[in-house]
Amino acid sequence: MAVDRCNPAGGGGVSPGVTLPFDLAVLPDVSRHLPMQAVYALTLWVVLAGAMVLAWRPLTRRTGWAPRPTLALLVWTGLVLALTLPTTVEPGTGARLANCLADPAAGASGMVRTFGARGVEDVMNVVLWVPCGLFAVLATRRAVAAPAAVAGGFVVVEFVQTLDPGRWCDPGDWAFNSFGVAVGAVAAAAFLRLRRRGNVRLT
Repeated sequence: MAVDRCNPAGGGGVSPGVTLPFDLAVLPDVSRHLPMQAVYALTLWVVLAGAMVLAWRPLTRRTGWAPRPTLALLVWTGLVLALTLPTTVEPGTGARLANCLADPAAGASGMVRTFGARGVEDVMNVVLWVPCGLFAVLATRRAVAAPAAVAGGFVVVEFVQTLDPGRWCDPGDWAFNSFGVAVGAVAAAAFLRLRRRGNVRLT
């Protein structure tokens, strides 16, 4: 259907004689969403990374965690939070949360069975979380407790996403995120085991 360049509904425009060979009304308003979302995420990451860098040295002194992996964990976690935290808060959180929790086991298993159906989004829901598990174990030397805490923390983030109607709380994402954390944790545990046997040094 040919539509007016400036008004897809055909209600007038600057150039009423100019037509396009597709229906502009069905296209997403990319300029309205993606640029501002990217700017928001980048700004939030800078703020979170700054706060985490300030907390880095006191945290390592207090806990005895390895300094460099701890810094990497804090900065990477800040990035993931910047990409996943809500960008707005609107009414309807209760209904969105109820929908998320209606049958989480079925929701998660269904998403796992159809992994890849959402394309790169499913892959990134695993890949982005691998460094979280990796750095958590390298920093704390706790191969079970640390990744479990990280995975649990991001389940809370999924619940927080119900504040924003533009995001959704998805039990499948819990599974993908947790799997990514587990992969990173296993890799870190293997590295630490090799380190104990050899001369690999981690500071």
